[in-house]
Amino acid sequence: MQQQYLEPGYARPPQPPPPQHPHQPSPQHPQEAPPRPQPPPPRPQHAQQQRPQHAQPPQQPPPRTHPPAPGYAQAPPRQPLPGRWDRIVLGRAAAVPEPKPPPADPYRPDTVFDGWSTRYITVRLASVRGDEHRCSGRPRQDDITVAWHESTEAVVFAVADGVSAAPQSHIGAALACRTAVNDLLGQLDEERAEPDWTRVVQAAAYQLLMRVARVGEPSEEHRKEAMAQLATTLVAGRVLPLPDGTLRVDLVHVGDTAAWQLVGGLYYPLLGVESDDEISSSAVLALPRLPPALRPRSYQLPADGVLLVGTDGFGVPLGDGTGMVGELMTTGLSHPPREPRTLAHLLDFSRETFDDDRTLLAVWPRHRLAEGTP
Repeated sequence: MQQQYLEPGYARPPQPPPPQHPHQPSPQHPQEAPPRPQPPPPRPQHAQQQRPQHAQPPQQPPPRTHPPAPGYAQAPPRQPLPGRWDRIVLGRAAAVPEPKPPPADPYRPDTVFDGWSTRYITVRLASVRGDEHRCSGRPRQDDITVAWHESTEAVVFAVADGVSAAPQSHIGAALACRTAVNDLLGQLDEERAEPDWTRVVQAAAYQLLMRVARVGEPSEEHRKEAMAQLATTLVAGRVLPLPDGTLRVDLVHVGDTAAWQLVGGLYYPLLGVESDDEISSSAVLALPRLPPALRPRSYQLPADGVLLVGTDGFGVPLGDGTGMVGELMTTGLSHPPREPRTLAHLLDFSRETFDDDRTLLAVWPRHRLAEGTP
């Protein structure tokens, strides 16, 4: 029988038994001829082709997905859009390095934004630190507070711009906003037909004085110190829904923080503008200094209008609304943006020479939200 040679590492393949012919004698009998030997298996041509393959790593099981709760459809995954939240550049961009951290006490985030809707009113708001303060490590000096009064369906708000020359004006702005909003909410609880604006402004100014005096009645020296350390502008107001779908807006202001209504792509000022950054100037009006007389304003915001209340970091580059900033805001705020952070993104545009803090409140009739792009 011919000997078969196999290369090392290879086993002889199993040989099938020879087929039995129906007329072939059985090999059990010695007289019969032995079965014909089978030909050897073909010798492999190249050993490399017959090498065993490396074992593949085990496949990871697919992630487990939980079925949606009854009554809810599972939304498809959303992929982030590249560059969607990159900073908007208008004209020549301002060169800004990585921002420096602001002082830790009190905590002041670089950017804040919020947004929500009642049955009749939709609100979006944002406040961003300006490039000048980011580069110098100074805190954001603007502040904003907005609240909803459930029983009257009113929205009350306050926007403040700390005077740049006052080192703790960010604290003054925060105190003024919270005090004004709390007082307006209290007056709504008292079911006052019209706001007592003198009471609102005096309450905000008194809080600045007490920040300096700590205890006891503030003196004239406390007043001077508060003016030097905590001076801030203020706009306070409320928005009431009317049966015809419009909104009634009541406003009062101290200083150069302003308000507009945006209708049909045009900006209509609702408050006079006074601007001066020097505390010592007699033209400046900022809390805790009180104006000789308050001049509150009342407006009816049309069903297709938008109420805007902003600090001069927004108002100065906006101008009369016909430039690049006005076009950007008209496009972005014609309807309420679905994501509240969109307003912060719009507000944080980059444009050379405009580096102040920016704060903006936007208010629409609720039906404008349904009209917007999904």
